[in-house]
Amino acid sequence: LSLTRRLILLVIFCLAQFLDSFNNSALFSAIPALEVSMGMTESQSTWIISAFQLTFASFLLISGRISDVYNPKIAFIGGVSGLGIISLCAGFVDDTIPIIILRALSGIG
Repeated sequence: LSLTRRLILLVIFCLAQFLDSFNNSALFSAIPALEVSMGMTESQSTWIISAFQLTFASFLLISGRISDVYNPKIAFIGGVSGLGIISLCAGFVDDTIPIIILRALSGIG
């Protein structure tokens, strides 16, 4: 690979990592407002955070294997696109259980 292509790939992967980190840190600051607006209990708000972490850790090895077997570019684009779509859908949810489910699904993407 040329140096230019390597730098472009580095920037793309850094932006994807930033997207993942931003998704989690934005949720941490939004938890108090979510508790008030949705009437959540403390355990439900804990599950919003834990659901993502649990599915992310569970599917980390499987995702690596998928990118080994199939085209890594397609797997990466599919994962980032899935994360974006699921995060967008989570922004329009008004109930506790669907947001926990969407956070769990975003851990897969």
